[in-house]
Amino acid sequence: MRKQLNLYPLFMAQKENSKNLSKLLRKIKSKPLDRELGFGKNAALDGRLMNSDGSFNVFREPLGRWDNTYYHLVTMPWPHFLILIFSFFLLLNIFFSCIYMLIGVENFNGVTLGDFGHNFMQAFFFSSQTLTTVGYGHISPNGVVISILASFESFLGLLAFALMTGLLYGRFSRPSAKIVFSENLLIAPYKNGKGLMFRMGNASRSELIETEVQVLMAFNQREEDGSLSRKFYPLGLEINKISFFSLSWTIVHALNDQSPIFNFSAQDILDANAEIMVLVKGTDETSQQVVHTRRSYSGEEIVWNAKFSPVIERTEHGVPKVLTRRIGAHELIPMEPG
Repeated sequence: MRKQLNLYPLFMAQKENSKNLSKLLRKIKSKPLDRELGFGKNAALDGRLMNSDGSFNVFREPLGRWDNTYYHLVTMPWPHFLILIFSFFLLLNIFFSCIYMLIGVENFNGVTLGDFGHNFMQAFFFSSQTLTTVGYGHISPNGVVISILASFESFLGLLAFALMTGLLYGRFSRPSAKIVFSENLLIAPYKNGKGLMFRMGNASRSELIETEVQVLMAFNQREEDGSLSRKFYPLGLEINKISFFSLSWTIVHALNDQSPIFNFSAQDILDANAEIMVLVKGTDETSQQVVHTRRSYSGEEIVWNAKFSPVIERTEHGVPKVLTRRIGAHELIPMEPG
């Protein structure tokens, strides 16, 4: 009897190989950057290097518990900062009020004794006056122990308010660029072909002068030994520097034969985990300081065959008006049949 060959394993192997071949990354012909950006070659092969708000998607283990305290206090939202400062002031007064209650409020001059709540409130108000060095004089310490404690509290209040003043100055003097970006990258008609573009606007009343833009693309590429590595390619721009950033600015990378992703499809970009990183730098006219901001776009945030909607209008006096809240507004381009 003739032996029948089992071709099912061979068929499955060929199917798996064809599947892997279809997932091969498309090779970029242009040369990557010849300098190291600090991300390494194997970082974020399947994730983002930078979040959409420009913050780096990395966690650095702190050396100590309080290493980043100043950073958090200066960068946290204003409501959180004010609540933290008020809570610190309140808890510090409660702490000293409890100590005054243990010593005895009868050691104060000008105190009218009453129940516990009444006595605690008088101790609390004396503590707040001492901590802020206001000293109305209605209540005063009478005794060595309570006078030493009140002196120590006033000294601690001077240090605390000096620290708060420094934090407030750090928050106000910290330079920042209030630039709004479009939520998506667009593949739109550009000259005789197409272009990769995004739009941004200056949301601050202060002008930005000598503003520069740099766009880098992170792209997974396969080495000769079969391993994956993360490489970075510069994207040439139509205009990368302007003298005055007053209106909106559409940044365009022409998808021509000089582009690293010329004739790449949406699937090619998604397979390679492409990430477009934007770095903006300019000089703030008010503070005369160099400010910068960042933005990142993933392959999923690219909208194909679309164009930006107009964001420049005229006021009743004929002055150009930038609709910064609609900086990312766009519309799809109807595809022609065939």
